Order: sequence, then C-alpha cells, then structure tokens
Amino acid sequence: MNKKIFLLLISLTTFCGFTQKRIAVYNVNTYSSKANIVYNLASFAEREVLASVPAFCVDFFSKNKELIIIDRKNLSLIDSEREIQKSENFMDGYVVGQGKSEGVDMICQSVFDIDTYTLNIKILDVKEEKVLCTNEKKLDKNFWGLKDLKQQVSAMLVELSSNCFETEILVLRATEIKGKKAKTVLISAGTDLRVKIGYKFEIYETIEETLGKKVVKRKNTIGFGEVLKVEDENFSILELIEGREEILNSLNSKTQLNCRPLIK
Repeated sequence: MNKKIFLLLISLTTFCGFTQKRIAVYNVNTYSSKANIVYNLASFAEREVLASVPAFCVDFFSKNKELIIIDRKNLSLIDSEREIQKSENFMDGYVVGQGKSEGVDMICQSVFDIDTYTLNIKILDVKEEKVLCTNEKKLDKNFWGLKDLKQQVSAMLVELSSNCFETEILVLRATEIKGKKAKTVLISAGTDLRVKIGYKFEIYETIEETLGKKVVKRKNTIGFGEVLKVEDENFSILELIEGREEILNSLNSKTQLNCRPLIK
C-alpha cells in the first residue's frame, strides 16, 4: 500500500475515534412523587422496568456509530445509604458528578415514578452540566401488567435520539397510490432504530411561526400510519391510516415530511 494512503487512513481512523462520544447507560432509579424520595430498591411490581429499560437503552444506542456505549446498567447511581433520601431534583447534579469521575461525555439516566407509572429518560451532557434532552411517558398497563414495554421504550428512545442527535426520520415517497390518496409510504427507519411491524408513526411537516421578533418551528401533524414491512436497517414501509390525501399532496409538492413514533 502507498505510504501516503496508509498514513491518511490512520489519520482518518484516529479522527473518527476522537469524534465519538462516550455515553454511560445506568440502571433505573425508582422515585415516589408522593413522598418526593428517590429509592435504590424496588418492589416486585417495578422489576420489569428496572431490568428491561437499561437493556433497551444499551441496545438502542449501540447502533449509533457516533457513540461509544459504557454499559453500567447493572449499577445504580444511588448506591449508598446516605444518598437514598434525596429528591428527584437532586439527581441531575449527582449524575453529572458521577459522569465526571468516570470520564464520560454523556449519561443516559432513567427515573421511574412508582406512584404514577411514569418513566422519564434523559440524556445529560457531563461537560456542560445540563440536560440535553428528556422524554417522559406514563406507561400503558393492563390487568396483567405493562403493555408492550419494549415498543413503548423504543418509541421514547427514537424521539429522544431525534431531539438529542438530530436523527430525523424522513418520509421519502409514496410506494402505493390509489386515486388521490397514498396507501403506503417509505420512511427512513429500520432495524437500526429497532422498528418492528405494527409500530405506529405520526407524519408531520415543520412550520415556521413568527412570534414578535422571534421565529420558532412547530410540528404540524397531518396523518399517521402503521409499519407494514421492515425492509432493512434503514427503511420501512408505513401503511397510512389517516391523512392519505394530504400526505400525497405534500409529497407531490416536494414538502419535506418527517415522522416520529406515536408514544401515547
């Protein structure tokens, strides 16, 4: 191999390594909103969340080539008796301090409210000492327990990733048309985002609104659909349920459409 090419490859490899961010994924802390206390222990009812959510986070972020995953899901950030009686507001500062001691760039931390069954997943920037993004959802449950926990958490993580790392999911084109309506569309989400058949997505356009001297963007939902087929790591086919005509008109007029998981 030519020496100059070899050195260039080494430089690129080194550069790519330096641009990756180290993110540590920790166990879930359970929280009582009624008592305003963070616990480091959980009852039998919360064990599914404690065991599953961190594993889902590790699995999800491991597909992001810009991240180096530090698996801490078997450890709790609240691990000593003197730290148990702390409010949720205390947690962010404590988490940042832990991240600095471990030399990571970001931390994925989850808190589960045992009183309302609300799960909060947040990404914290250790250097800037701030929350980059957060997503909160009251988990659906029935008589037998939590409903489709993996799908609920996956939808939260896709939305979280979109807000934190600007990984927008695009609606690329209509793949089946009937009259003036699109029946199915191709979206830029596949197995890399852990998409599965049956997952629901809402489709929206981004609109700019003027508020005095400030221009802000808002997401205007025009329809939704359900995953009919997962093609590969990058693409899936979405069968439209609502907004078929409006979505086709927007695609024909070259309006950029995006989609995001329905997590309600």
